[in-house]
Amino acid sequence: MPVVGTAAIALGRSDYSDSSQIVTFYTRDYGKIRVLAKGFKRSSGKHSSRAIDLLSHYQIIFIKKELTSLHTLTEAVLQNNYPTLRSELDKYYRALYVAELMNEFTVENDPSEQLFDILTDTLAGISTDRDATVRSLVFEIKLLKILGYLPEWGCCVQCKNRIQQASGVRFCAKEGGGVCSKCQTKFTHGIPVTPGSMVIAGRLAEMNVRGLDRVRLRLSICVEIEKMLRYYIASLLNKELNSWKYIRI
Repeated sequence: MPVVGTAAIALGRSDYSDSSQIVTFYTRDYGKIRVLAKGFKRSSGKHSSRAIDLLSHYQIIFIKKELTSLHTLTEAVLQNNYPTLRSELDKYYRALYVAELMNEFTVENDPSEQLFDILTDTLAGISTDRDATVRSLVFEIKLLKILGYLPEWGCCVQCKNRIQQASGVRFCAKEGGGVCSKCQTKFTHGIPVTPGSMVIAGRLAEMNVRGLDRVRLRLSICVEIEKMLRYYIASLLNKELNSWKYIRI
């Protein structure tokens, strides 16, 4: 059984015993993994200063098991705990949402350095930026793009006409994008959206996560894009996410 090390973000944890936990990490080199963290739950003892905190960046060492998906954590050195996340509720809830999205959309042992970098950059950005909303919106869109689920923002999915030239647009999750007013008679579902929100969502998909410091969007645009994303993600996962109840739109 090899002993390996990698950078990791703690996405979730559950109790295993009085002194141990099962922790879900998203790692740079191994993707999403679950590890048994023996003794890391103790309030005292050799691991007390390294108890695993959610939404924190670690350099971990673990014993990689070949016959089971539950590996054994041996060391976790904190790199960044993004302290501001825990002092502001909106930032904290949006960071939890980012972690929940990662948990829901990724499978174990399927690494993506691009996803890991976007995850760490997003947590750092939410922690330091005064507006966490745009950060979480861009993460949602980037995640969908990397995993191949990005909806069609620019054109009607039926007739292929440009959305920005249309009116009365509806966003239809099952069709994977916007539907113009001329084509809506063929669809009985979807939510009404403005063409401007569709266009801006498409632009956000192309932005660099590290270049969002000066990006500011009107509240109405943020609300509409977030409603679209929730509707679309709920359709993809066939459920609503727990974090949504804590983030008002």
